[in-house]
Amino acid sequence: MTDKGYTYFSTTSGLCRECRRIVRAQIVFEGGKVYQERICPEHGASRALVAASEEWYLDAIRQPMATGKPPLAATKVEKGCPFDCGPCAFHEQKCNLPVFSITNACNLRCPICFTYNRKDKVYFKTKEEMKRLLDWIVEAAGPVDLINVTGGEPTLHPDLLSLLELAKRPEIGRITLNSNGLTLAKDPDLVQRLKDLGVYVILSFDTFDPAKSRRIHGLDIVEAKLKALENLRKFDVPTTILNVLIKGVNDDELPRILKMALDEDFIRSLTVQTMTFTGYGGKEFSPREHITIDETERIVEAGTGGRIRVADFMPLPSAHPLCYGICYLFGSKSEEVVPLLRVVSREELREALKGGYLLHPDGRFEGALKTGMDLLWAGSSGSDEAAGQLKTMKAILRKLYPPGESHTVFERQKLGERHTKTIYVHAHMDEDNFDVARAVKCPDMVPDESRRLRPACTYNLFYRQKDERFWVEK
Repeated sequence: MTDKGYTYFSTTSGLCRECRRIVRAQIVFEGGKVYQERICPEHGASRALVAASEEWYLDAIRQPMATGKPPLAATKVEKGCPFDCGPCAFHEQKCNLPVFSITNACNLRCPICFTYNRKDKVYFKTKEEMKRLLDWIVEAAGPVDLINVTGGEPTLHPDLLSLLELAKRPEIGRITLNSNGLTLAKDPDLVQRLKDLGVYVILSFDTFDPAKSRRIHGLDIVEAKLKALENLRKFDVPTTILNVLIKGVNDDELPRILKMALDEDFIRSLTVQTMTFTGYGGKEFSPREHITIDETERIVEAGTGGRIRVADFMPLPSAHPLCYGICYLFGSKSEEVVPLLRVVSREELREALKGGYLLHPDGRFEGALKTGMDLLWAGSSGSDEAAGQLKTMKAILRKLYPPGESHTVFERQKLGERHTKTIYVHAHMDEDNFDVARAVKCPDMVPDESRRLRPACTYNLFYRQKDERFWVEK
């Protein structure tokens, strides 16, 4: 502890918001919290909160990371991270989630928008461009569990279905489609086609409150969001709820949104994306108060009365520990969910997740589940909670591992989806908390026609606004 009242922990490289140069940064502990302090020779020191709990932070960064073969290096190291992305030879993680922006068109101008989408010149990705990008992804990164199609608002693309059909190939396990829901609310036929194509929809849903909706999105679109959910439910489209969590604005609604996600069978997961103050709208949004992964996990614990606890989350093994927290749950209703980490160890779950974002439940994982079941059974006597968890687990495992039958990993993934839920807490980076150590471990990458793959946060901060299809700096 220094005379200044804080403890210096480590050094990294960050970004000055004012001049946008890469500067020396240090991680400091103060008052039990963790900050990244950037030190710009011209603009001085500034801080961003990166963890509300020093204990949580130390536990997270000490977790082993899964390593994968990085994508084919497309650029030489000349200027240093993040200015040589392609990726450069220093990148440490394979591409697990390619992100395709197929249009800059959007029917909203959200005050929280963290990206850039020009409105003066509309761009729609062509089928030829899409095919070349898909070929490049497979060549550079190999097979992937999933890809993400986004925009702008991708449902405005006049040839959306054809682009999605191109993505249906054996090297890609799952296609996900981001949407604000306005088109899905008005066009049930499109929702039916998405179901037929096997597309998973990621629906942004930030609030039930019309006043908050106007602050977050610029318009009251709550009813449209609920109508989109109704259509997705009607056609049983596998859905992820994407919630942008903003401290002091909508963080009090997370428990209600989580309960909806847990209680609806067609909703398979909830991704909580902590507010990022960058891009078209987000860089001007106020108050600029970062909410951290561990704060989000504590909101979940409080909102569920402890049925889901902070200890039920762990860092996603294939990403930097300050980028993703993940919680797997057995059960399909909020009152009966069993957090997976109460059945298997972190080590076993890490092994099953080392390939990316989705569980790969092989024979080893089956053995870990059986051991966990034995321990639950041993503790179920005299414990209503353990007895309830055991009942839920037994019913699900009979479907995943039926006697006398053998499923492939992919078949078991599909079978398990209706009986498991996932909560992701995803912290993007902005100018305040950009950390080169996180950038070089990023598994989410944006491909472009120049045969380059760029980590998502690096792309949003440094590259997208230089792309004339999406933004031109004046």
